[in-house]
Amino acid sequence: MSRLKNILFLVICGMCWIGTLAQDNKRSDKLFEEARKYYVEDSYPAAIEAADKILQKDPEYAPAHLLLAEIYKDIDSSRLEIKHLTKAVELDDNPLIDFRLGEAFYKLGMYSEALSFYEKYTKNKNIPEKRQFLLACKIASCRFAINSIENPVAFEPTNLGEEINTANDEYWPTPSLDGKHLVFTRLMKDGGRPQEDFFMAEIDSFNWDNAVPMSDVNTSDNEGAQTLSADSKILFFTACNREDGLGSCDIYFSRLLEGKWTEPKNAGAPLNTSSWEGQPSLSSDNRFLYFSSNRTGGKGQKDIWRIAFNGFSAEGAPQWGKPENMEALNTSGDEISPFIHANNHNFYFASDTHVGMGGLDLFTAEINENGKVENLKNMGYPINTYKDDMGLTISSIGDIAYFSSARESDNGLDIFSFNLDRGLQPRPVTYIKAKVTNKTSKQPVMADIELLNLNSAVSEPRIEKADENGQIMLALPVGRNYAFNVSEDGFMFYSQSMRLADENSLTDPFILNIELEPIEVGAEMDLHNIYYETDSFAILSESEPELQKLVDFLKNNSGLKVEIQGHTDSSGNPESNLELSKLRAKSVVDYLVENGIPGGRLQSEGYGDTKPVATNETVEGRRLNRRTTIKIIAK
Repeated sequence: MSRLKNILFLVICGMCWIGTLAQDNKRSDKLFEEARKYYVEDSYPAAIEAADKILQKDPEYAPAHLLLAEIYKDIDSSRLEIKHLTKAVELDDNPLIDFRLGEAFYKLGMYSEALSFYEKYTKNKNIPEKRQFLLACKIASCRFAINSIENPVAFEPTNLGEEINTANDEYWPTPSLDGKHLVFTRLMKDGGRPQEDFFMAEIDSFNWDNAVPMSDVNTSDNEGAQTLSADSKILFFTACNREDGLGSCDIYFSRLLEGKWTEPKNAGAPLNTSSWEGQPSLSSDNRFLYFSSNRTGGKGQKDIWRIAFNGFSAEGAPQWGKPENMEALNTSGDEISPFIHANNHNFYFASDTHVGMGGLDLFTAEINENGKVENLKNMGYPINTYKDDMGLTISSIGDIAYFSSARESDNGLDIFSFNLDRGLQPRPVTYIKAKVTNKTSKQPVMADIELLNLNSAVSEPRIEKADENGQIMLALPVGRNYAFNVSEDGFMFYSQSMRLADENSLTDPFILNIELEPIEVGAEMDLHNIYYETDSFAILSESEPELQKLVDFLKNNSGLKVEIQGHTDSSGNPESNLELSKLRAKSVVDYLVENGIPGGRLQSEGYGDTKPVATNETVEGRRLNRRTTIKIIAK
């Protein structure tokens, strides 16, 4: 007999909450013993039949009502549970029946009725301490739910259509960073045993094309609950009961290399343990993988964790840091289905214990640069209901959410989308999609890519490598300024400034065709991340990363002699612009000398506004014209 059945056995016997009801009908007592035996053995139909026989003869036999209430609770028939609890409370004034009625009404989303019984139960002076905490949570949830229903958030879900949804179940939708693809899990039920596989659909204008299976990743086993990297070239997902598994369910991975997905492999320890791990969500900068697990060391049952992802080893295995419990998100219950938005700041998850509408509710929180959780809140009604709600993902733009639901019950689980209420929208994200080639040969270059958030005091540069086709895609959360550099041995490096700190709406993606110049006499490179005080030649501190990049370049190419050129836009007086450009070029030379570059390798010149690279008629054009250029004059 399980521990749970032991507890319920005591309840039905009257030792816990029936009290000392006197029953004279020996036949009813005998039938009750029989019904209780069936119940303990999980023979629910036989137990119901025996209890019903008692009540046909003796409608006021309270233990039979209580036993039936337990059975209907176990088989999720809350209305029948309420029917028998209501009768039992008429026959026995035990306060715990009030609590049980509160629980049953709460489970049905009948919050006013539940609140009434919870508050009635609070008048009991002998409430166990553990239940006092639960009771306070449930009362708070009822009040929250009543208020939420009176103040609903915007929610008009739209079925994604027959190109995505079928008579099978479709769920766990994952949009790509550029919004052009949707990966999801489909539970195939057509003959044989049910089979979970991945499918991918592509959007054409405003319509989805027919989804096709991801044959390279799908196996004869089940796979699901997936996450894509920002460049759509790494797939982490959940798989259970595999031969190479460490626990019941583990997180696996596959990589898109040379146009083909690699054979899925276990992502290894310490991400995976002998416990349950699943539902991964990878940050768009590839720094952290968030997941749910019931491993030891957590706060509750299933907790949300994160682990540093340190890329792949030379053998192709994922490299992990130390798992970190996201304590501020977790409770004594279940926290599952984590989703980190592409801005790496807004976070979404499901919980059955935080104050909500009942069952699993969807919550949002913010994670700052130090990993601290802030502003945790319920996403509100009718996104959340008294039923389980989970598995939410959101487009990089931040306006569209995807989820699965059986609200159109004839089709099972389908994938829907809805426009997020403005108060729930995350900060939008744009992206860089770049292709790097050799300017002379036009061949792709697997160059080093560096992206630095200039507004962060703690952020380290993100360093990636272009793929075999010279291509890369990176997420760019708006509201920040970035320095973007591309470098490769034997080439001049490429510099780009991305000023998004003042953007209030989504910026168009940066689609870049970057031609790296081989290091030759006469070659030039424009540096757009060297900044000066207004109308001054004093260099600002945010120029430091770019200047250090230039120092490293000159140290690594010690035979080069270069001219540092200053350029301005056409605003103001041409003579003043010329003088300012000369002084700014001289400031860069001074910095280089102070950082170990011999002055004999350097000369400076100012050109004012005489060599524009863009129109001076726009803000963006003038920004591009204000630049520092490095020209090789000898090697």
